[in-house]
Amino acid sequence: MSATTDAGQLAEFNRCSTAEEYFTLLEVDFDPRVVAVNRLHILKHFAGELAKLPEAGADAEHPRHLLREYRDALVRSYEAFTNATALDHRLFKVLKDRAPQSAFVPASEITVQRLGSTQPSETSEPTEESR
Repeated sequence: MSATTDAGQLAEFNRCSTAEEYFTLLEVDFDPRVVAVNRLHILKHFAGELAKLPEAGADAEHPRHLLREYRDALVRSYEAFTNATALDHRLFKVLKDRAPQSAFVPASEITVQRLGSTQPSETSEPTEESR
């Protein structure tokens, strides 16, 4: 790849609008069924991976290096959804809001009720019969 081709490929990267375009441009093999089911999740994850990369302007002189980093980020994003589901990652607010709540119960909240007895309420006073 020449520097001109790399620069052209980088310009084309900035014009991509679909997941398939990113995969094709960056030469990442993918299963169309995985992309069909997880398209938005992969793209959201990919955007997060790109945000972690150093400022793109710093590598503008070296588009090949930048394209390699973009490719690696896309591979990580794709693999995240081949090894787990969208529910595992919960990238979107609607899924985050439906995340299971912690099932932690402190020991102070645990009580034991014997069979055949009723649990006394906290405010009831002992009766004459129970004294």
